[in-house]
Amino acid sequence: MKKRKGFTCLLLAAAMIFCLPACGKEGEGQTAEVKNGQTVNATLWDLAYDDQDGWVYEEDDFYDDETTSKIYMTIPKESGEGSEITAQIRVAVEEPYSFRDYLTSYGFDEYEYAVNDAYDMVDVGGVDCLKAEGNDWGSPCLRYLSRVEGAGATVLIEVIGEYEDERVEKLLSGLTIKLEDTGNVDGPWAWEGEAFSAEPRSVMVGTYTLNSQWLPITDCIVTKETFKHKAAANGNQVYLMVNGELKRYDFDGTSLKFAEDIALDTEYEDISVDTNGQLWLSNFMEPLISWKDGAKTASYEGTDHVAMHPSGTWGISWFSGPECEKITLTGGAMKTEPMVFKETDSVRMVMIDENHIYVGGSDVSDGSHKVFVYDTAGNLQMTLSDSDGGSLGSITFITETANGYLALDGNMREVVLWTKDGTYIGAADDSDLFGTSYPWFCGGTKLDDGSVLAIMTEDRADESAMELVAFKLSGF
Repeated sequence: MKKRKGFTCLLLAAAMIFCLPACGKEGEGQTAEVKNGQTVNATLWDLAYDDQDGWVYEEDDFYDDETTSKIYMTIPKESGEGSEITAQIRVAVEEPYSFRDYLTSYGFDEYEYAVNDAYDMVDVGGVDCLKAEGNDWGSPCLRYLSRVEGAGATVLIEVIGEYEDERVEKLLSGLTIKLEDTGNVDGPWAWEGEAFSAEPRSVMVGTYTLNSQWLPITDCIVTKETFKHKAAANGNQVYLMVNGELKRYDFDGTSLKFAEDIALDTEYEDISVDTNGQLWLSNFMEPLISWKDGAKTASYEGTDHVAMHPSGTWGISWFSGPECEKITLTGGAMKTEPMVFKETDSVRMVMIDENHIYVGGSDVSDGSHKVFVYDTAGNLQMTLSDSDGGSLGSITFITETANGYLALDGNMREVVLWTKDGTYIGAADDSDLFGTSYPWFCGGTKLDDGSVLAIMTEDRADESAMELVAFKLSGF
């Protein structure tokens, strides 16, 4: 490993400890009483501290069982409102996935860490830790992070506030982490694991046979983000919005071959394509932009999330409530007018095709999740629900097909079918139709032949990574 730095050794006086009994429900950790001294003894660490420095914690701020020991300590402000500094110490025997997520979240590269040994380590409590300085909701934040593989344990220490205060160093110098090497070996990293693959499958729903064909993506897309991925297709070109970044792929009907990364000024979430081959990108608090032939062709301020009509001349700007705006683009200018979808009080999805506006949200009458289908003028045509007229899960994509309507339900992990008049036909489960185990259906796009390209995130079988994977759906 790289050079290690040690905390200054400080002698802390021992104090009398009153051990108070604690109780917990079966399956829960034992919550210790606050000790009237300067030492907290946990299963996976001991902490000696000077209470004259102002550190305090409540009974509910300390949790300890055989696999997890954590404490949340604060130095309250003199005014009694809020804290000058907060410190959380957590050591847990657990799988390595949270640690690997922390790595990238705090700005470290997994490969550089695991293979190239590229980062300096700091000794905290007898364990070599990565050090990350940043902020937490605008406050300075210091983090120490480690994976003790032999013990199968993750160490995470977070200090929020003025972490250069000497009282923080004193606190952490009194920490002793107690982990036993059990010979644990963590599972493979993403570059060591086996990429996702699937065989073609078919499922009958009503009188229709849905077919799925896995579309290999070269190179496969490993991601830490479960939800924020979208797709749009334009002939033999497929655009994937991958956690805010835009990628273009060549599509030959059987696979997606990487073509280029398209540089954007900021992160976007929503993507659609019009019949002229122009891409439309939007996000909350960001301008609506259009993109064609490798260049930005327009930018409009004042929109939220935007679903565009295939004509590219108008769309719906929405956020979370039923009070939306219809935007009309003419001669380089944008006109807005209110459009209210009064059947819902909470909007989670808006999509537009040639003849319909689809709004997924909570039914004002009972709070259930449904899809309200409007004509392009905003008049309600039908409501799509489950088999008994009740709630769906969370619809992330919907389109009209030759025989009715097809939707991807992210929460239920089902492909749902309705007839042209909105009658529920049935649903195909993800494991039956795709051979997946627990995916999140991120979205989809209609292809020229009437089939649907569906994208989802799925953990690999060896749990080495989560991938963004794609399937072609046909048969309805």
